[in-house]
Amino acid sequence: MNKLEKPRILTVTIFTTITIIFWVFYSLYNVIKSTPPINVDPKILKPFNPNLDQEALNRLENRIFFEEGQTSSPTISKSVELIEKNEKSEENFE
Repeated sequence: MNKLEKPRILTVTIFTTITIIFWVFYSLYNVIKSTPPINVDPKILKPFNPNLDQEALNRLENRIFFEEGQTSSPTISKSVELIEKNEKSEENFE
């Protein structure tokens, strides 16, 4: 009885595809399992002074605080007039 042989290119293609799939999963596994090197700026690692700056706290208390509605909304009418005046003066120079 004569057996039908699979074409050689089909076998190579199947093994190549299986190899690529395993390679991708192995690379993903390595990326997930490996820990990246941690580079921390030396300024962050430097110990800090745990004492509170009393002068800075006093400056915060002395600041002005505005409640909502205490300030008026800005108007742009004067700036529009100034722009129009500048445009007219530029026309005179030309």
